[in-house]
Amino acid sequence: MSNIKRFKTMYFFFYFNIAIFSGFVVSYLNNLNYSNTQVGFFMSLLYFSGVLGQSISGYICDLKSTIKKVHFFWMLFLATSIFFFFKANHTIHRGILILIIGFFQSSVMVLLDSWTLESNNTLKKNFGPIRAFGSVGWGISTLIIGKIIDSFGWSIVGILYIFFTSLFLVITYNTKDAKHENHKKDGPSITVSNLKLLMRNKKYIHLLIIFFILYMSFHVIGMFSVILIEDFGGTKAHIGVFLLVAALSEVPILLSANKLMYKFKPSQLLIVSSAFFLIRTLLTAFSNSVVFIILLSILQMLSFSILIFISKYLIDEVSPDNLKTSSQSIAMAISGGLSALVSLNLSGYLADSIGIRNLLFLLTILCAAALILSIRYHLSYSLYILKKRL
Repeated sequence: MSNIKRFKTMYFFFYFNIAIFSGFVVSYLNNLNYSNTQVGFFMSLLYFSGVLGQSISGYICDLKSTIKKVHFFWMLFLATSIFFFFKANHTIHRGILILIIGFFQSSVMVLLDSWTLESNNTLKKNFGPIRAFGSVGWGISTLIIGKIIDSFGWSIVGILYIFFTSLFLVITYNTKDAKHENHKKDGPSITVSNLKLLMRNKKYIHLLIIFFILYMSFHVIGMFSVILIEDFGGTKAHIGVFLLVAALSEVPILLSANKLMYKFKPSQLLIVSSAFFLIRTLLTAFSNSVVFIILLSILQMLSFSILIFISKYLIDEVSPDNLKTSSQSIAMAISGGLSALVSLNLSGYLADSIGIRNLLFLLTILCAAALILSIRYHLSYSLYILKKRL
């Protein structure tokens, strides 16, 4: 099996597995009759520990010169914690377990991306098409799992997660680890000073702010779309269809990622992504049916699917060689994790206080700010390239 085919297979089964929990945890908590504020708090715990997990895991990989071994053990811990999560009967136990799940789940997601990007240039150039198989796996999983939950109940989820984790680990067993120059022990050491230098990188920080806002929109839309579907009378199968359509809409963009990168600058694509995050957030505020929510998930094609691959390229482009994994991990921890910690806690409270629609109007304003910042980044980046050529 070629490297590209192997990683496509890995992404398919990895995201098939991840979707078993991530696709339905909001519905599970909602079905336990937690309020929007409480659901938001639980989800913020998930991403809060994810911030720590991604940063610590990336640092360990750079320090120990391995991604594969860390990823393998983290997957085992993740599957075990999810199994016990669906056995828990008390709120405190669920809170503790969701903290543990967040640490390992966020870590394995960003580490798989780093594993791919740092293995060789061929895989790096084909990251978009490879990641597309993850979207397909996620979509198929949510459709199947939604129907299974409707038929057999929530107790089946933990068992399914254990089974598909085992299958994924068998598939990845013979995959070569990613060990570049930046991973060698005799290379530049990873120090607090080096990480501080990364935080002083203006381009890096500019990108983090944009990604932070866009991921806020992504998290809030994901959470409240599921809640709205159930409020409008939808079932777990409807949630599965919603997630399937969203995931499959990513595939065309990810498969054509190389062509898009050839025709357009990553900074131009960031503007497109920001614009469609704004449009989707605004239209979700006016949603009034299950069908409308499902149809809006198609907009994930030009919002999140673009963000998936350009964020990796943009961060890699502005990061020093000895901090590639750490820079990606920290970026995801802040933009993906910290944004969720803030947005899900705040959005749950605001939804109970001022209503979901008004909450989404406020989020639309933030997306407009991200669009303006994206345009600014593109202009400054274009000027930088022009000066460099001169």
